[in-house]
Amino acid sequence: MKVLKTLAWIIGIVLFIVIVLILAAPTNLHVERTTEIDAPATIVWNDIVKFEKFNKWNTWKQMDPSAEFTINGDDGTVGAVDNWHGKKIGDGKLQHLELIPYQSIVQKLTFIKPVAAESDVSFRLSEAAGKTKVVWAFTTHYDRPYNIMILFMKGALEKDFDQGLNNLKSMAEAEAKGPGTPDGVDVSVKEMDYPATTYAAIRKTVPLSRITDYYRKSMETLSQRAQAAKLQPGVPCSLFFSWDTAGRKTDMASAIPVPEGSKAAGGFEIITLPSARAAYADYYGPYTKIANAHVAVRNFIKDKNRKIVPPAIEMYVTDPQKEKDSSKWLTKVIYFMN
Repeated sequence: MKVLKTLAWIIGIVLFIVIVLILAAPTNLHVERTTEIDAPATIVWNDIVKFEKFNKWNTWKQMDPSAEFTINGDDGTVGAVDNWHGKKIGDGKLQHLELIPYQSIVQKLTFIKPVAAESDVSFRLSEAAGKTKVVWAFTTHYDRPYNIMILFMKGALEKDFDQGLNNLKSMAEAEAKGPGTPDGVDVSVKEMDYPATTYAAIRKTVPLSRITDYYRKSMETLSQRAQAAKLQPGVPCSLFFSWDTAGRKTDMASAIPVPEGSKAAGGFEIITLPSARAAYADYYGPYTKIANAHVAVRNFIKDKNRKIVPPAIEMYVTDPQKEKDSSKWLTKVIYFMN
C-alpha cells in the first residue's frame, strides 16, 4: 500500500507541475533573429526567395538529409510552395504569400505531421553600403494544453535560425565574391574595345520587381516594330542607365542592335553608343544568378581604379526558346569604363 500511495503522490505532483506549466506558459510564440551579410540585397534576396536555394542553407535539410523536397508553382513568386517529407522533420509546406522585392517576404508555414500546426514566417531585408541586414521572424499560437510545447521550442528555434542565417551569410558572401569561391559563379572578367553600336530601343524607368515582365513585353513589341521597319535586328539586349536601390527602380531599355544610320519609327527610339573601353564577363547559367556576374565585373573595374560609365549591358546571346538547358544560356555582361 505504501508503494501505491507513494506512486499516487508522484503522479499527483507531476500532474500538478504539468497543470502549472500549462497555465503559466504563453500561448503565443515569437522568434526573431538577425544577421548582417556582406553582399548586396539582389544576391541575398535570390538566396531566400528561391526555394531551390533556401533548401540548401536552412537547417531542416541538415537535420534530415534523406528528406524529400518538392517545389510547386513558379519558384520565387507569390503562391510558390516548398513541400517536404522526412522521417525526422515530418511533413509540411512553406508558401510565399507576399513579396516586396529586395525588402520583405511573408510566408505561411504549415506542419502536417507529426503535429498539425500553422505559423507565420517573414524575412525583412535592408541594404546599406553594400551590406544587407536580414531579419528572420517566426510567430505561432498554441491553445492550452498544447502551449506547453512553447517552453521547449523557443530555444531550439533560436538556435536553428541562428545556424540558418550563418549558412545564408556564407552562401551569399561567397556568391558576391564571384569566381573561385564556394557557391560562386564561375566567370572570368576581361577587357575589350566595344565598337560604336546603334540600337533600336524602348526605354522606361521601371520598378526592380517588374524588370523581367517589362523586358519580355517591350522586347516582343520592339522586335515586331523593328522587323516592320526592315532594320535587320541583332542579338537582344537590356541597357541599364541607372540602378536606384533605395527607390527600387531602374532606368532601362530593351534594345536590339540595328544598322548604323537607322531611323526611329513609331514605338521605339534610336540609341547610339560610341566606341569605348569595356570590361565584360561571359556568364553561362540561369538569369536568377546573373547578379553575381555584375558583381564580378564591377569589382574588376574597382580593383583597376577605373570608373563605370553607364549604361551597363546584358546581351542575351542564347535564345531560351531554342535551348531549354539554362546552364547553357550565354549572357554577356558588359560595363563601360574610363
